[in-house]
Amino acid sequence: MADDASIDIRMPSYVLEYDRTILRKNLQIAGREVAAAARRNIRNSVGSGRLYYGPGGSIGYRGNANPGPYRASAPGQAPVSVTGTLARSIKAKLHRDKVTDIETVKDAAFYAKFLETGAQGGSPGQRNQRSRGKTYVSGGRVLKPRKFLSAALEECAPDIRRRLADAAIQGVVMERVKK
Repeated sequence: MADDASIDIRMPSYVLEYDRTILRKNLQIAGREVAAAARRNIRNSVGSGRLYYGPGGSIGYRGNANPGPYRASAPGQAPVSVTGTLARSIKAKLHRDKVTDIETVKDAAFYAKFLETGAQGGSPGQRNQRSRGKTYVSGGRVLKPRKFLSAALEECAPDIRRRLADAAIQGVVMERVKK
């Protein structure tokens, strides 16, 4: 070959385009799976924690649901379903944006975050009246976490990763750029 020989190769221009509809659909499915797993964990929880005795379920937070004794969940277990409010409050919703789509799983019951993360109540130094008029200083109450949303996400994580990876691959399309 001569020194001034050159090869000129011309290829049409292509650009990678991404179709977000497949990913959006798979995000919605993943969110619904996590919400369903959380509801299932709550409804199937038997409870091996403290046994509470109440006069026929007259305690307000139990909603007069189950008369007689009530066994709560132990720390680390999913909460026991008494009235079904917590399980019914778990919903999955897709939030759309110009740049991103985010699937969120929310629980609307006001006590859901207390159960998920734990809580402390009744600050130290608060005075309570006890028997015979004596005053004692209480140390407060501690609710240890009963993970139900994070446990459901952990349970569904391998399937979600696989589903979203497949959706990302399917969503990539090479399109020819017109000149």
